[in-house]
Amino acid sequence: MKKLVLITYFCSILNVTFSQVIQEIKFEGLVNTKSNYLQQFLAIKAGDQLDSVLLSITKQRLTNLEMFSDVKFRVEERQSNYLVVFECTELYTLLPIFSFGGIEENFWIQIGATEVNLGGRGNKLVAYYQYYDRSSFATHLKFDRINQSPWGLNINLIKWSTLEPLFFSDQTVEYEYDNYTIGTDLIRHFSFTDRIEIGGAFFTENYLKFTEGEVDGAPEEVTKNKILGKVTVVSNRVNYHFHYLSGIHNQLNMQTVQSLDSDPPFYIVFNDVKRFWRSGEKGNFATRLRLGLSTNEVSPFAPFVLDSYLNIRGVGNRVDRGTGAIILNTEYRHTFQDKEKVAIQGVLFSDSGSWRNPGGKLSDFTDDENFVLFAGGGFRLIHKKIYNAILRVDYGFNLQEPSVNGFVLGIGQYF
Repeated sequence: MKKLVLITYFCSILNVTFSQVIQEIKFEGLVNTKSNYLQQFLAIKAGDQLDSVLLSITKQRLTNLEMFSDVKFRVEERQSNYLVVFECTELYTLLPIFSFGGIEENFWIQIGATEVNLGGRGNKLVAYYQYYDRSSFATHLKFDRINQSPWGLNINLIKWSTLEPLFFSDQTVEYEYDNYTIGTDLIRHFSFTDRIEIGGAFFTENYLKFTEGEVDGAPEEVTKNKILGKVTVVSNRVNYHFHYLSGIHNQLNMQTVQSLDSDPPFYIVFNDVKRFWRSGEKGNFATRLRLGLSTNEVSPFAPFVLDSYLNIRGVGNRVDRGTGAIILNTEYRHTFQDKEKVAIQGVLFSDSGSWRNPGGKLSDFTDDENFVLFAGGGFRLIHKKIYNAILRVDYGFNLQEPSVNGFVLGIGQYF
């Protein structure tokens, strides 16, 4: 009798165990995305025990790919096993580029095309024309995970032309700047959140003086052929919930530039850390901190730029340069309307930063003359069915000098 009870007990355990086995995992709603590409992002596989935690992790991983507006899963019982189905709603990822931005007396525009899910395997292709004082062209191709391996590749071809303000003895001199670049990066993914990119580029820079008249120390023309080497380390632990974000993203950039003439090598290192967290059902806080240092030579070509598009909204167009930067951007985003296809956010922000002057000291960061503090507000018009379709309008003003202000327009969140 005891043997019969024990056999019955163990059989019941085995029956419960095997009844929780996943027989198959399928994807529904795929239009362009290949299901075998998505298999590598599964935290749970066919033959594993059914686990709701691992299913939720997989759902978030798929959402974080930014090729789906929504991902859901359901479990269907099949006799003694289970079928898991991930229901994916694809975003429109082959899109025209029509981006623009502007502040007072300055405007830029981009026109082109982008595909962020090329071949249905998460590859990216971007090609555009840009007018920002002058005409530029760029093509970027990224193979994120070649043949579902942890290896990827970036290829860049760029002709970048702007009108650059440079600073000589307290005088601003404008130069027509042209940069022709060909470069590539090798990508190694260590996990779904961490990767390293090692690459280089060959580029030619040309500066032709645009401002009329002679200025001490300002040459008429400068041409340099250079080689760039770089290492980028990325840790991306940001989770997407439609247009709401939570988590942390860190990117460390290390670069060295060697001129092909007798100039000494140039070094630059900077780190961007972004932190997002939800506030209730409709709120989203966001911060970005950039710390950067470069070779500290007395030069008008210092790499860190004070600019409305890049770091301080409302300050103006490339109004200053430095060999070091500490920049803090903070936003509160509140969603006032959230429909199936469209959402509207209001934004309050503060942007602050401090710079080290070319050839200066670290104490420059604490000098009041090198510190700026702006604040302001704006709104975001978000199309939830199109990748990165966010119209951004911000107005920022200087808290130390309120007469310095301006609107900043653009596509996508500021950071």
